[in-house]
Amino acid sequence: MTDDYAALAPVYDRLGLSGFAEIVTPQIIAFAQAQDWAGRRVVDLGCGTGASVRWLTANKFSTVGIDLSSAMLTLAQKSIASSGVGLRWLQGDMRALDDLHDIDLVLSLDTLNELNSLRDLEMVFGAVFKALAPGKLFVFDLHTIEGLAQRTPLSYMLDTDDLTVLRAEEFDHERLANIAQYTVFERAGYLWRRWSATRTLRGFPIQVVNALLGRAGFGIMALMTEQMQQFDPTAMRAGRVVFFAQKPESV
Repeated sequence: MTDDYAALAPVYDRLGLSGFAEIVTPQIIAFAQAQDWAGRRVVDLGCGTGASVRWLTANKFSTVGIDLSSAMLTLAQKSIASSGVGLRWLQGDMRALDDLHDIDLVLSLDTLNELNSLRDLEMVFGAVFKALAPGKLFVFDLHTIEGLAQRTPLSYMLDTDDLTVLRAEEFDHERLANIAQYTVFERAGYLWRRWSATRTLRGFPIQVVNALLGRAGFGIMALMTEQMQQFDPTAMRAGRVVFFAQKPESV
């Protein structure tokens, strides 16, 4: 997957793939603060090209951006001036966060559906729990199984004078996964070059995710839709859910 992101990285923002993180990050912080969360130390897991980190550093949060893809991290670093603000970049696996402690908020947007299994998800929850200070928050989103199954099978994501991107998607019912194949045509002088990348998003049942969070020690503060409206999994349907999980004050 890191090789696929090396291919997608130069056009990631132009394709709008960082758009959700850019829009929802300030809304997440506003909601958390309305629930009496306070803090300045934030970790962005799967930071990508830095959409959330840009907002966090601009608003004086001390931030650590973590991603497995060196290509994505390089673009994020180039796009953000860190003058006067504590900002660190780490390349690594989100399932192992041993060097991080007493964090006020761990944020992970458009990332966790790329994990291979519920076991991987559980490992992330355990690592985040250890990294957080007591009483602090883990906020992440997940595309639901229904949301992944209903995505448009074929579309042009972008078609300009210098860049054309075709996305073809299929839903694998055996693996509960959406598999998107990106074909990119980019103008280079008088010539066009072509490359491709694959992105696989796996669906996880919401109630199972809640149970895994509880097993890791978290309490659920809130579940929200992607429009940041309260979500009830027993009575509502949604294409994407945002989880607000809290580490207890006393552990």
